[in-house]
Amino acid sequence: MRRIQPIVAVAIFVGLLLQAPLTLARMTPREIYKNKGPGVVLIVAAKEGAGSGSAGTGSIIQKDGLIITNAHVVFDDSTKKVFPVIHIFLKPERLTGDMAKDLTKHYPAEVLAHNEDLDLALLKMKNPPPGLTVISLGDPEDVGPGDETIAIGHPEQGGLWTITTGVIGTEFKDFKGITGKHVFQMETSLNRGNSGGPLFDSRGYQVGVNTAIARQGEGGIAITGVNFALKACVAKDWVAQHNVQLAYGTEKLEGDDTRLASADTKPKEPLPAAAVPAEPAPKIDTGSGANANSQTVSDKSRALNQAPPQAASASKPQPVRKPYRFTERYQTPEKSFTMKKLLTQVDRVQANAKKAFTGLEKEEAKRRK
Repeated sequence: MRRIQPIVAVAIFVGLLLQAPLTLARMTPREIYKNKGPGVVLIVAAKEGAGSGSAGTGSIIQKDGLIITNAHVVFDDSTKKVFPVIHIFLKPERLTGDMAKDLTKHYPAEVLAHNEDLDLALLKMKNPPPGLTVISLGDPEDVGPGDETIAIGHPEQGGLWTITTGVIGTEFKDFKGITGKHVFQMETSLNRGNSGGPLFDSRGYQVGVNTAIARQGEGGIAITGVNFALKACVAKDWVAQHNVQLAYGTEKLEGDDTRLASADTKPKEPLPAAAVPAEPAPKIDTGSGANANSQTVSDKSRALNQAPPQAASASKPQPVRKPYRFTERYQTPEKSFTMKKLLTQVDRVQANAKKAFTGLEKEEAKRRK
């Protein structure tokens, strides 16, 4: 028995080491871009013989070249059919800003299915290369308002495979009255060309499909920081109807482990029940306007305040997961750029991007009609 015990101890230790990356790993935006970026594709859809068309973004979801994107990226409103010609471009190892060099990995594709109400489409690359990077879905129930996200896509007038960051602002069920269309609203920047691309969380899981932006309100007032992504559960359920079974990644954000407390030196001890300050009685406002919904909130608060005193001390306090923020843990040093050098690079990227999205204004005008 004495010889077995050390072996068992070593096996347990090795097992814990192997499991550690699965439970403690978090990726910086740079790491997500490096590891997941190759699984993001540029999609160009066009008519037969056309020199321009619709451009958007997609995510590779299977090794055989299956791609999820928005339906409006591949749907031609003028004919009420999907575009007959679909081009897929894979990310180069390093972007140069030169389209002739950056868009050499080109593959034709076909549309297997699309749904205009959910704004989803399923594409299949023809003769895809081996070793495609596959993007895993993440359960959108694991994230919510306050959690940071990143998007990768091809924004109009910007560079290809552009990364943007932000936080989830809120979420909607049955968005715009469409049953099953559940979305995140986030400040993570999107523009035309980002449509259909992935919205990642801090684990590198795709928790959304970027789908819409709000840029102008009534009276022409500009709107900023209001962008929408279909939740990954919507995409997962929809592709299942087309015999494509996808699984969520297994790493979770919630829990009482230490990965969420890495910004603090150690977790705070809960206060004894007697030391917890009493909350003031909630005010009930049954009027209209901004306080129209306060009745429900107040009733819920009153029910909590009326709980027996011993209930709080008898039950173990449950840890509350704080929104995960990239910026609290990672700092990227600023690069030194002269203004002339910076403007020269911006002009070059914009000029090249304009070539890639020729005809988008016309396509957008057609959609508005």
